[in-house]
Amino acid sequence: MKKGAKIALCVLVVAVAAGGAAAAWQWNNINAARYGLTMDKDSISQRLEENQQALNDAMVKYNVTQYSFSQEEIEQLADGSLAPEEAARRLLDGGGAEPSGTPAPDASPTPTPTLSTGGDTAAVEAAEEEIREEIATMYVLRSTYVGKLEAIVQSAIDEYTAGEHTSERRTQVVYGKLEELTALEKECDQKVAAVVARLRELLKAIGQDDSLAKEVEATYEEEKSLKKAYYLKEFQGG
Repeated sequence: MKKGAKIALCVLVVAVAAGGAAAAWQWNNINAARYGLTMDKDSISQRLEENQQALNDAMVKYNVTQYSFSQEEIEQLADGSLAPEEAARRLLDGGGAEPSGTPAPDASPTPTPTLSTGGDTAAVEAAEEEIREEIATMYVLRSTYVGKLEAIVQSAIDEYTAGEHTSERRTQVVYGKLEELTALEKECDQKVAAVVARLRELLKAIGQDDSLAKEVEATYEEEKSLKKAYYLKEFQGG
């Protein structure tokens, strides 16, 4: 196992084991453990790509530009130097300048009254534009979660490798990161739930079913499970 691997592996294993207090979180961790036991890294990477494509398809449907965040941008989202509003704007504008009069979607959307279109074309167009913004926001949330997860794992590796390499210290470092991991997932889950709830309202307002909202929610949960599983395999050298 590579230097720092044990500490990174322990961080995720402890996170998986500690989720009993929240059923949804525990179920996601169980899926991560299952993927780690039954799939190799290449298979997990393929599933991650397929999961990403599902979100991309929704972006294409609602004309959200296929703008891929660089690793630097993901790191900036994680450390807060890139605002979620600016990141979402890059998606909506294809990475170009902000068009006049176009508001940036908030990563924590403020609920607005449910629309009642009644066949009103303008109302339908407004709802579809907000759906577009919510999809962009979802993409930003996903990228932010990935960046912050990577940063936490790396900080645990750095902290451990910088000091004495003993099992006692490894345990101390790992459990020191657990609260941060839990807070991150709780924060992201709440923001995603707000996006999904708003999507359901908007889809209902324009007479569509909530399959898009379900798909967006599912891609987020799958991303979390697969990312955790990939780390487990990588740090096991598998």
